[in-house]
Amino acid sequence: MNYVKLVKPYKEDARLSLARLCSIDSVYDAASAKKGAPFGEGVKKALDYVAALGEEYGFKVDKCDGYCTELSYGDKGPLIGIYAHADVVPATGDWTTPPFEPDIRGKKMFARGTSDDKGPLIAALYGVKALKDAGLIRGFRVRLVVGGNEENGSACLAYYFGKLKKEEADYAFTPDADFPLVYAEKGTSGDCKASKEIDLSPITKMKGGSAFNAVCDRLRVHLHKDDGFESALKVKGVSFLTGNDEDGDYIDFIGLSAHGSTPEKGKNAALIAFEELGSYYGIAFLSLLATLLKDPSGRGFGGYSDSPELGESTYNYGLFDYDSKTLTFSIDHRYGESADMEKDLEAFAGKTTMEVTHEGAQKVLLYKKDSPLVKTLMGVYRRLTGDVFSRPIAMGGGTYAKEAANCVAFGSAFKGHEGDIHSPNEYIYLKDLYRQMAIYAAAVYALGRLS
Repeated sequence: MNYVKLVKPYKEDARLSLARLCSIDSVYDAASAKKGAPFGEGVKKALDYVAALGEEYGFKVDKCDGYCTELSYGDKGPLIGIYAHADVVPATGDWTTPPFEPDIRGKKMFARGTSDDKGPLIAALYGVKALKDAGLIRGFRVRLVVGGNEENGSACLAYYFGKLKKEEADYAFTPDADFPLVYAEKGTSGDCKASKEIDLSPITKMKGGSAFNAVCDRLRVHLHKDDGFESALKVKGVSFLTGNDEDGDYIDFIGLSAHGSTPEKGKNAALIAFEELGSYYGIAFLSLLATLLKDPSGRGFGGYSDSPELGESTYNYGLFDYDSKTLTFSIDHRYGESADMEKDLEAFAGKTTMEVTHEGAQKVLLYKKDSPLVKTLMGVYRRLTGDVFSRPIAMGGGTYAKEAANCVAFGSAFKGHEGDIHSPNEYIYLKDLYRQMAIYAAAVYALGRLS
């Protein structure tokens, strides 16, 4: 079957739908959270938009109390699941164009969510629609489940399967990683925090970061204006801004955001600030943290590990807060199959003299490469791309594959087209969007024929 030809009539609708979906600011917003909108109004708008598309296209729609939007089709046979998400991380950093005003320049569409995960979501939706319209969903069922809390702990799927008792799929994939396919994902420390009661004078307040799973790209530090300190920062080439707000004078240290699974690709503004503040003002504890946490693999404090399948450990420090009494920050620790997370965090606590707490940790995900799910999806990828050399990969990022049974991450990023997820100027190549539509249509059909 020619899947490229099958999805071709839907390309323009897919592009327009993606632009409309990406125009919705679907960052988690506790202030507007309520019954029916547990993750805030923005996320609700995005989930409602997906529901409206599903109703228009003839799918059965379940809004799942605002936690997810489920689009389903078919009434008998094995169940094929697709798990995507409509929530996004905050659009921090320097954007060339407004992050929620999709902009097509050349071959790319720029906006927050284009690659993570609204583009893949739309690709999967139109891939399934193409199958449905062609009468090819026969003898199996399909469910596209769009969650609203993937970036903040996946409470959406926990509710979907736990509270609503939804059926697990026989075979499933999530289009939220890389091609060709992810067979292994690192374990994570979940909601993990380090805290310490301490006087960091002359600092009165600090706050920074946008998400626990993104490198802190901006830290605001409140202390009296000090021309000497600012001059020293300029000499060293440190990026910063100064100003005054309701809490007094401040300095904003500027870094570079990156995904929490690859902290080495970013520049942590807080660690930059700790090094400079500790050195200039003689704040020994900040100097200690700057030294111990500089290496994102954990070597500085003895929390390093290296596993055969999943490689080196990583530590990202995303959210920071200091209220003149207590310093607190998040730890996004990711580790391989032979690591001991508890031992690693004990090493962190011992060397930093901080109290470390965590809950909701996720274990390592590891699928056999010769399993029917992996082999089938790899076969689809190879047939539709002609790439017979790439092999299943292991990664540090965590996906819905850990939340759902019989599921692996399948795409959506092609090699060299990662999309700058969690960073400013996130993008998707429109050509990639259309290729994803064909691949996901083929994948659903192939999985449906397995049983």
